[in-house]
Amino acid sequence: MKYIFVFLFNLLFLSSYAQTKQDNLYNTWVLRKITYKDGSSLPDENPLKFAYMKYTFGYPDRFNFSSVYFEKGIQRSFELKGDYLQLKSPEGTVINTQKIEELGNEKLILLQAGREGFNDPTSLLFNFVPENIYQESIKLRPSDIQSVYHGDTTYVESPKIYASYNGESFQRFVYNEIENHINMHDKVGHFVATFVVSQAGVADSLELLENIDADFDKRFVKIFNQAKRSWKPAALNGKYVNVLMKLDLRYSTSATTLPAYFAGQKAIEAYNNKDYKAAEYFYEQALESEPVDKEFHYRLGMCKMLLGNMSGACEEWNKAKALGSTTSIDAVIEKFCK
Repeated sequence: MKYIFVFLFNLLFLSSYAQTKQDNLYNTWVLRKITYKDGSSLPDENPLKFAYMKYTFGYPDRFNFSSVYFEKGIQRSFELKGDYLQLKSPEGTVINTQKIEELGNEKLILLQAGREGFNDPTSLLFNFVPENIYQESIKLRPSDIQSVYHGDTTYVESPKIYASYNGESFQRFVYNEIENHINMHDKVGHFVATFVVSQAGVADSLELLENIDADFDKRFVKIFNQAKRSWKPAALNGKYVNVLMKLDLRYSTSATTLPAYFAGQKAIEAYNNKDYKAAEYFYEQALESEPVDKEFHYRLGMCKMLLGNMSGACEEWNKAKALGSTTSIDAVIEKFCK
């Protein structure tokens, strides 16, 4: 009887421990840094070094991943098996397994296995912090303020301050709704709109800065009005604030996307082979077809930096920033462009 009691006690303890660990996981986590398993830094040319990643875990087993701060990302699922976190596709297939090295209220450290498994020295440590802590660590800059009117401040969206759409992606929602009503097969253009999400979580003050055509604009305004209350307001220092948000949509044909895609693939291959001169050439080729591709500008800047052309690198990174780069572009510019 004594042994049965001990067994049941241990079983309850382990079950409670596992539940506590999973409870700590339920949060939105933002990547603070990536290192190798021994804590050493990744080289500057590693594409992951300045990447932005956001993990969101929701009850009971929902998981969202995003590489941009203003989106929640596609919903998947997860399962905890001891210290291992299994990330699954919508169909339930395991797409990645990471080992939980540390998990608490303010820290999540995940180990991504190298080619030889979790003991491989090339395994990567992903250090996450809760999004609110990440945002508090970012200094407020004058450029983060869009306007002050009668003491009411409106901020410009940034990783520090932004309003959250009550869905996976407002951009994807708009793309889908547009394509459900307008044939965009042969349309080419760049659409940019700004709007303010108020302290009450209502989107208003819509401005169309770049247009495609009248039919598109009319449909977009209708879609925007349908979703104007589908927002969680931005917060600063524990208080809701007004924030200016931007939506950027691009439509192109295969005549432009295919040359850019193939040039981009050649650039990636050359970059991975450390042939930065060839990668620079192919990124420049890609930008001839897609001149407003922020990722191409960012990667071209990395090539120029590795070739010793820092002024050219900073020029490309600032172009990427102006286009709304999703990489942690401010960290790159701050480190290399002083």
